[in-house]
Amino acid sequence: MKYLPLIWTAVMRKPARTILTLLSVTVAFTLFGLMMGLNATFDQVAAKARADRIFTNARFGGAGMPIAVAHQIAAIPGVKVVTAVSGINGYVQDPKNSAFVLMVDENLPKVFGDWGITQQLWDVVQKDRTGIVMSQSQATRWHKKVGDTFTLVSRQMKRADGSSAWTFKVLAIGPDFQQNSNGYIFGNYDYIDKARPAADQGKIGEADLLANDPATSAELAERIDRAFANSATPLVTITEKMARAGNDFGGLDIKKITGGIALAGMFMVLFLTGNGIAESVRERFAEFATLKTIGFSDRAVTVMVVLESALPCILGAGLGVGIAAVLARQIPKLMPPDFGIPLPTISPLVLVWAAASAFAVALLSAALPILRLTRMDIASALSGRA
Repeated sequence: MKYLPLIWTAVMRKPARTILTLLSVTVAFTLFGLMMGLNATFDQVAAKARADRIFTNARFGGAGMPIAVAHQIAAIPGVKVVTAVSGINGYVQDPKNSAFVLMVDENLPKVFGDWGITQQLWDVVQKDRTGIVMSQSQATRWHKKVGDTFTLVSRQMKRADGSSAWTFKVLAIGPDFQQNSNGYIFGNYDYIDKARPAADQGKIGEADLLANDPATSAELAERIDRAFANSATPLVTITEKMARAGNDFGGLDIKKITGGIALAGMFMVLFLTGNGIAESVRERFAEFATLKTIGFSDRAVTVMVVLESALPCILGAGLGVGIAAVLARQIPKLMPPDFGIPLPTISPLVLVWAAASAFAVALLSAALPILRLTRMDIASALSGRA
């Protein structure tokens, strides 16, 4: 505490430099908080991934797979239940307003019962083939309420009469859940299947399933791929645990990318504070020599420089992570509605990482100036020759 007046005087010697450094550090830690918060969200999603759930897709994409494949998978020993899933990509009124409707069968609530959607909501689309259920976020986006119609125009999926407009009735509005921050719209697979041209009927986008034994789900996934390796529809199958652990998003490892961005931010902070503290010490070299002359030890001088370096780092880290927490809640309003990446979670671990990084940057920034001060020639410094 006895050094605080000296440290405050040193910091305020160049107010403009101090303020600009603090602002830069705050921006860097805002970015750091958002990136580490996104990693925390991915970790939470991976922790919640079910060990017994498996995803199966056509290996070479194309028009998907025949629904008969899902029925064949259901007959493989070790498979508990299979759901056939398809969907409609399109837009609402304007091509810029992209939307997606997940078309499900009666088994989907058995495979995805942990989504927080009640059986009653799943059942409403099985009773009304033209109906859909929207999450609250999607209903807000499209300004829909129960009883309204929802028309989706799809260039990829045509109806048997040649039209591309699919009209649904909003039957219910359900809760959102963390695994899908973009919300959801789901309807009855049988509706789109029977409304398509005969040549396109009986096709699905993917088949998802549960294994009888979670411990053997990885082996079961391999067995499914082998069973269809030489068929007309080769498959690629992966457990949910493996899919979520990879943090895969559009073929990119998002966690690795966000970690790299956060690290780049810390290098920026190190560069700024390192230059700032080095220049500050250089300007006051004679003053430090005077302090050592009147009895200040190398340890005391070291503490002063470290604290001077730590002040903008710690204050900027606190402000930056606080701003990141506010921005994380505002992202749905700032990003496109179909932005699919989950929202950052400013967890206690993120705060710990921010504090640790701030202290590390402060120590590294002060290292070279401290080394120079401990090796100074006091006489040369007092004479101005150092």
